[in-house]
Amino acid sequence: MRTYSDASFDEKRGIAGIGVIVYDDGNKKHSHNCHIKVRTINEAELYAIYWASIWNENRGVIYTDSQSAISYIKNEIKDKPRTKEQYVNHMHCVYWATLIRKRGIRVEKIKGHRNIMQPHYMGNRSADLEAQEGRSNYYANNGIVP
Repeated sequence: MRTYSDASFDEKRGIAGIGVIVYDDGNKKHSHNCHIKVRTINEAELYAIYWASIWNENRGVIYTDSQSAISYIKNEIKDKPRTKEQYVNHMHCVYWATLIRKRGIRVEKIKGHRNIMQPHYMGNRSADLEAQEGRSNYYANNGIVP
């Protein structure tokens, strides 16, 4: 099973679209999207990975183009002086990364935004489009013209 996750973030409104594409063992494609209120794009990417682990029932690999999310999951983010706001943002990411680690899923990096016509990279592009659709649904449901 292959799963791709991505997020699309509107910093002004603090809204992120989340996109997940799951290819089951028969190579059938299942797509999912939603929107969520978050503080940063990193938090959105981590939420997308967490949500992907639910949709793929903790099976197979989840691919993401977010190196920051992977660093949080691997607990590689260094302690450094932060403002109060930066610290709160950091702790939100630590929270999601901890939940992901507890699920015991395998997350791997895929280089995003490449124009390579191969199924592996198309999965990433599809997740990106789903994330944008999730964000656009927020705008449509709230009468916002971005």
